[in-house]
Amino acid sequence: MESKYDDDEEVKSGDYGDSKGADEDSEDEEAAVEREFKALLNTPLKGEVQVSKDPMAQRIAEGFTINWMNMRDAENGEMMWESGEWGEKMWRKELKARIPADILSCRAVSREINFSSIEKMESFKLEQRIFFQGVCIEEWFFDFGFVIPGSTNSWQQIIEAAEESEMMTAEVLSGNITIETSFYDGDYFIAKSLVRVFYV
Repeated sequence: MESKYDDDEEVKSGDYGDSKGADEDSEDEEAAVEREFKALLNTPLKGEVQVSKDPMAQRIAEGFTINWMNMRDAENGEMMWESGEWGEKMWRKELKARIPADILSCRAVSREINFSSIEKMESFKLEQRIFFQGVCIEEWFFDFGFVIPGSTNSWQQIIEAAEESEMMTAEVLSGNITIETSFYDGDYFIAKSLVRVFYV
């Protein structure tokens, strides 16, 4: 890195110019950083919809479809909710899911996802973040593994409920919960989808 001063120049006290101006510039920068930090703290987070800019990741996303998804009471198998097809629209905008409020009384929920993929994935996985009024309150991690190109697959997961004393009511949660799902092939980011949940 080049020195600010010539190598043969002797720098003496008082030769630095207007040190007061430099101090003021530094203070202005610190104030700007502090303002930016406070703005981030005050900005509610809800997750985001995003597709990687990598061409291969874009091909995976374009060829990926959730054909249907359902949720059952894990204890008795009762069907609680079922979705329709989620294709390219989940990479373009926030989706909405209207789920029966009774699901909140289940101690555990069995979720089954049926999906199709045109492209091969070596180690397909999901990372989900649950936001309530701008605060991430839970994170879930699910690993599927190898996906055969041109295949349709079913994937079942068990999601444990929080302790009853920690649960909020459907009225409080409805419309204030968003679920951000990040899709990966190993550590290779593909895309994110976002679903807002309403309890009915």
